[in-house]
Amino acid sequence: MTVAFRALGPLEIVDGDRTVRIAADKQRTILAMLIAHRGSVVSVPALLEELWGGTPPRSAVPNLRTYVMQLRRLLPPADGGTHPRLITSRSGYMLRADDDETDIARFEDLVERARQAAAGQDLARAARSLSSALALWHGEPLENVAKGPVLEGIAAALTEQYLGAIEAQADVALARGAGAAMVDTLRRAVRRHPLRERLRTRLMLALYHSGDTAGALAAFTDARETLRNELGLDPGPELCRTHQAVLRREPDLSAVPEAPTRTTAPPAHPLTGTVPRQLPRIPGPFAGRAQDTARVRDVLRTRDGTAAGAPVVVLHGPAGRGKSALALHVAHAAAADFPDGQLYVDLDSPQAGADPVDPVTVLRHFLRSFGMPRADVPAALSEASAYYQSMVAGRRVLVVVDNAFHRGQVLPLLPAAPGCAVLVTSRSVLPALDAVHVPVHPLDETDSVRLLSLLVGDARVTAEPRAAREIARLCHGNPLALSIAGARCAGRPQGTLAGLAARLRDPARTLDELRVADLAMRSSYARSYRQLSAHDPEHRAAARAFRRLCTLGSPFSATRAAEAIGAALPATERALDCLVTVGLLTPVAHEGFRMPDLAGLYARELAARDRARCGELVLSRPAN
Repeated sequence: MTVAFRALGPLEIVDGDRTVRIAADKQRTILAMLIAHRGSVVSVPALLEELWGGTPPRSAVPNLRTYVMQLRRLLPPADGGTHPRLITSRSGYMLRADDDETDIARFEDLVERARQAAAGQDLARAARSLSSALALWHGEPLENVAKGPVLEGIAAALTEQYLGAIEAQADVALARGAGAAMVDTLRRAVRRHPLRERLRTRLMLALYHSGDTAGALAAFTDARETLRNELGLDPGPELCRTHQAVLRREPDLSAVPEAPTRTTAPPAHPLTGTVPRQLPRIPGPFAGRAQDTARVRDVLRTRDGTAAGAPVVVLHGPAGRGKSALALHVAHAAAADFPDGQLYVDLDSPQAGADPVDPVTVLRHFLRSFGMPRADVPAALSEASAYYQSMVAGRRVLVVVDNAFHRGQVLPLLPAAPGCAVLVTSRSVLPALDAVHVPVHPLDETDSVRLLSLLVGDARVTAEPRAAREIARLCHGNPLALSIAGARCAGRPQGTLAGLAARLRDPARTLDELRVADLAMRSSYARSYRQLSAHDPEHRAAARAFRRLCTLGSPFSATRAAEAIGAALPATERALDCLVTVGLLTPVAHEGFRMPDLAGLYARELAARDRARCGELVLSRPAN
């Protein structure tokens, strides 16, 4: 007897000729989680979060067991009745379901078959596979399910796959000369998703193929008015190129017109309709930065179509300044401006001695993110770069490059398409990169205290306002340090802010106090310090300079630095440039430099270690 778990529409189970009714909302939520993660254990905490959010009742776990027990009775057995369908483990629950029993797996398999058929130029088989895949849909995904954060994300991803399949179906139909047959399907999809420009582009092409040139032009006018009214934006390059091609009445308009290029681009990979949504969550509470946020958003919205390509913003500053948090805050806020995807990569190598992530590795990751099969991803940088530029052409994609070390890591990742945008974070200014450079300054006292309030609660800050301000001052407006201080206070609900302030006040204890779980200011500066390679004489000199410059008051000049180090001025200037590059020094006005206060504490620790080592060497020498 055939069993089918349906999620591409209202959630339901079909067991032979009968439909199993799941009446309770929470049972449907549990079943949806199990179907979406079929073959894998879904943990109890994940289910509790999905069912009740961040405030589950005290009886949540017993209630969950009851719902699962009731659900188990409703589910048809697996493997012809020889095995239970719902399996309990120590950590959670798992649904036993074959791929052909879930419409999600069947849909994904059919779309993959279509992709392979199109790659082999078997367009008829591709069309049949896509038609079968789309026939599995009978509404919005998980339509009758109360969704928490995980299921909301899964439903959104399924919707993206569905729209990508419709667009792929239209592309295949246009290539076969049957675009007119797609008009009704595309019109229905545009009505449900009016801001998706790729659907509107294909509707224009389908209307043009059917002989309705006026209808194709009217479709563009409707798209332009909708985008302006809803988003305040003009149509993107892909829609505009299609509009111009229709106005010219090009006879062989069977695909989206390509952007003009001076070199021969690789052919577009067939059916790469995947829309990557890779932005990680913003790490912890976020406070302040309103002016920086507005400035970066304005730059990212700049699409002037010039040869300069995509606008690029570099957020730079020393360790712990909150560059990544600011970048992700802006990126999430701007995601709607980039409907064709958001790519993200962290170039940091936390392991000691690890090489920086190379661009070809990132490009290969990006190509797979757009749906290119792993076996088809090229290994050479030039070929991977060409495919990458081809995939982002005509699309609006936001690329977030976190923790870049040097310009060479970033250049190959910059889209040439003006509809895209790039947001880079770096401890260095990356001066040779053609970008808008935005320094990330320390938080002022008001925003520092606000961040502390978000971490420990308004009541504790209100009860000890003077101590809260002192903690903000001792953390020097550094968001990472404030986050660690807040976490330590939150972990000691019976402690006082004044007690933490007293411990931070002692320079010998400050960095010890700014450590909790896997977060530590000392480790953050140590990572910057490790970037000064021991095998490079200039970097080795920079490391030695860092250990000696902590004795200088800030700001200081290169001349004073040369005197403190005991080196010639040109060599000192090269060392200072190296320290700026890794974020251990900050350039200030009048060609001066400043060492961040907390970095200075780390430098003093290293200097003390040097003195101790020298003392040990003296003591170990034999007497004459």
